[in-house]
Amino acid sequence: MNKKVLKRPIPRDSIKMKHNKTSLLKQYTHYLARHQIEIPLKVIAVILGGYILGLPGFQHFVLISNQRKDGRYEKSLWDLTFLFFYICVFTALRAALMDYVLIPLAKRSKVSVKKYQRFAEQSWYFLYYAIAFSYGIYVMYDQPWWFDTTYFWRDYPVTDYTASFKYYYLLQFAFWLQQIFVLQIEAPRKDYKELVMHHINTLLLISLSYGCNFTRVGNAVFVCMDLPDAFLALAKTLNYAKPGMVCNTAFVFMFFSWMYTRVYLYGRIIWSTMTEPELYVPQFKLDPLSGNWFPHFVKYIIAGLMIGLYFLILFWTAMIFKVLYKMATEPEAKDVRSDDEEETENKLIEKIEGDHSTPVLEHKKLQ
Repeated sequence: MNKKVLKRPIPRDSIKMKHNKTSLLKQYTHYLARHQIEIPLKVIAVILGGYILGLPGFQHFVLISNQRKDGRYEKSLWDLTFLFFYICVFTALRAALMDYVLIPLAKRSKVSVKKYQRFAEQSWYFLYYAIAFSYGIYVMYDQPWWFDTTYFWRDYPVTDYTASFKYYYLLQFAFWLQQIFVLQIEAPRKDYKELVMHHINTLLLISLSYGCNFTRVGNAVFVCMDLPDAFLALAKTLNYAKPGMVCNTAFVFMFFSWMYTRVYLYGRIIWSTMTEPELYVPQFKLDPLSGNWFPHFVKYIIAGLMIGLYFLILFWTAMIFKVLYKMATEPEAKDVRSDDEEETENKLIEKIEGDHSTPVLEHKKLQ
């Protein structure tokens, strides 16, 4: 005789509590999204006020810390306060620039109203990545590891930096930490999971490279990522303003930079990580007091994270070839996107590394 197995019902109070927690989180996120300028500016004003008045500790929020007598800098726990301050700066700067400069520019460029927000966001990304790439080249040029991967591992551990290098690395770190907030207020796209994986992987690589003294590798990886990101954001921006030949030209530039830096050069960095530490690292050991965070197994952790990121790059590379195929086979198509809002989210250029839009802010009156 078959006995019916009765499932224990989930208490309504438990469901209600979970729903309330989710609702509160959404409300809090939406509140922050609606006040992306005001809230960070208040924090920035307090910190700058303390810095100007010379109050103890406030200089560590604004300026890098732990300078040695020879002028070089080492890591410090005060780096956390620096990161916090510049997360606020990036949040306020991004929102203010979009609202008061880039959305008005979208209006003048005759971008359709429903695409003002996307135009502004991609313009912001173009500005950031172009500056980050230029700064990365500046701190890397003429250094021993410029196109010589062996110097990623020679002299390990490298625990001191020039002022420009430390500013560069921590500002990049702050930007990617701020991206966690940006990702939470975006409408989920078809490749949302891949985008979340990309952000997690990137933050793990940045934090481990800085904390464990692999910043030379980190500098090279940043440069490889930022150049095609700048061209990709430019192509997306032009896709909203001037679809057709101008947009496609920018996309072709992005394609060549992507294949050279992200696929080829980044691939070489991974190969270096797999094969060169045994040849050039003076000693594999774990000795935090001397800055050594490199027992042999750490090599495989770093390589695993880098390979995981490389698989995501290959995923988006397939998207790029899809766009190129469409451009080659449909020359009459001036815009690679559909004019329909819902279809746009699933089309070609928008799918490469996601479409960073902020739906919470789209409720503002943009006309």
